[in-house]
Parts: sequence; C-alpha cells; structure tokens
Amino acid sequence: MATKKSSAEILNMNEARARKRASDLTLEEFPSASDYLRTVREAQGLSLDDIAERTHIKSAFLEAIERRELERLPSRPFAIGFVKSYAEAVGADAARVVAKFKQDSGFSAAPEIKPEAIEAPRPSVETAERPLLSFVAVALVLGFMIWCALVITRPRDVSRPFSLDRTPIAVAPATAPSPSPEALRGVPGEPLPALVEAAVIDPVDPVYPRRCEAGAAETETVELAFNVSPEGKISGERVARSSNGCFNDSALNAARLWRFTPRTVDGIVKPAYDVRRVVTFKRP
Repeated sequence: MATKKSSAEILNMNEARARKRASDLTLEEFPSASDYLRTVREAQGLSLDDIAERTHIKSAFLEAIERRELERLPSRPFAIGFVKSYAEAVGADAARVVAKFKQDSGFSAAPEIKPEAIEAPRPSVETAERPLLSFVAVALVLGFMIWCALVITRPRDVSRPFSLDRTPIAVAPATAPSPSPEALRGVPGEPLPALVEAAVIDPVDPVYPRRCEAGAAETETVELAFNVSPEGKISGERVARSSNGCFNDSALNAARLWRFTPRTVDGIVKPAYDVRRVVTFKRP
C-alpha cells in the first residue's frame, strides 16, 4: 500500500529539481555576475527574503547586488563579502562569482594616477621652523644647567648667623654704623631693654686627641659658632675658624655637652644666635 508523501518532502523535491535546473546555468552566459545571481535565485524559486534569511544580509543590499547599484552598498570589502555569501547561498562557485563581480564593478583595476598629480611634498612652515626651535630649546636647557651648577658650587657664607631651624638670619652690613641709644629707644625718654646674654654654666673640657699630637703646635685653637635655645642647649654647631683641623671633631663633641643660661630681653627668654666660643687645646 503506497503512502502519501508529506508536504515537506514534496517541497524538498521541488527545490532539488530547481537546483538541478540552476546548475545548468553557467556564469559565462551572463553579461554580469549580478544577472547570473538573480537568474540562479529565480530558477531555484527563492526570493530575496529567502536569501536574506540564509545569509543574514539585508534584502536591500541583495537587491543592490542584483541591480549592480554600487552606491547603495557599503564599502568595497563589505560588498565583496555580501556577493560571496550570496553565491554560496544559491550553490554557485563563490570564487568565480566574486572575481566576475570585481571585474564588472571595476574593483579589480588599480586606480589610475596621473604623473602630473604627483608632487613632491613641500616643507611646511612648522617643519622649516623645527630646527630653529630645537636649537633654542637646547640652548635654554644648557643655560639652565650651567646656572644650577654655578648656584651649587658657589661657596656658602659660613659667617652668617642662622636660626635653630637652619634658616639664615638677615644681619646688617659690617660697615653700617652702630645705632645710637636714642635710636634704640624709639621714643624719647624710654629706657633701653634689659638684655642678658646667654652664659655657659656647665662647660665640658674637650679631650686632647692623641692622634693629633704628632705635628701639632704647643697650643691649638678652634673657634665654634652655635645657637643657644631657650632651654639652654646648643644647636647648629659649626667650626668658624681652626688652627688645626685635626682638633675640630673633639671641640664639637665637647660643645654638644655644654649648658647655658638662656638669653633674656626684659625678662623674656629668647634664643641666641651665632654665639662664638674658642676652645683651646694644649699639648699634654
């Protein structure tokens, strides 16, 4: 007993027959690849929507391929890719169809360049000025480096007094005349402020370094400069003058142990700056 074929089987058979008829078509018979693709599609009974569903390409682009309306297609690589997918969807030789489409659309020919259109590049104003700007920049950098070297190598004036935080204190020039008592008072008849300078109360004698005895004079001196804090401690100690540098460390070590009465102005404790004291070393 024969069974009835389902509608799906009948549809598949019709599609197979259509493809067989489409396979009889050759690309050389058509003036363009676009006409060939359209004829093969119609011979298989497919619509543009069917091809769009298979290739996931918009129907408008497929229609532009069949009509060879290149202005409706995206860029050249996308257009060639669409043609390749279209040809594979209808079972055509994709490589031959793409080559034919390139030839039809002029994609395979290299753009013609006229010799007179090629001109040697002209140096712009920026390019012409670049060497001059580079020279100026290099000169500025060298000048800055020389200035920094001069500032670093310039000897520091060690005679200037300095505060407890190592900040130099402005002092009057050595040639400036001493102010008169009237100028210090500010107001006629006003008494001068009571000033009591810092005085050492706990001096510590330095140790005579044995390593310095050979070649040393009978008496060597080291003049120290330092600040005295309100608590009577010294800070910022340094050697202002020395007859023999071998004794400097011993003098500084002893000075660090000294204690002073604080400097007072009208009974108010003030720090003292640039206090000088001479340390004497006698040969044992």
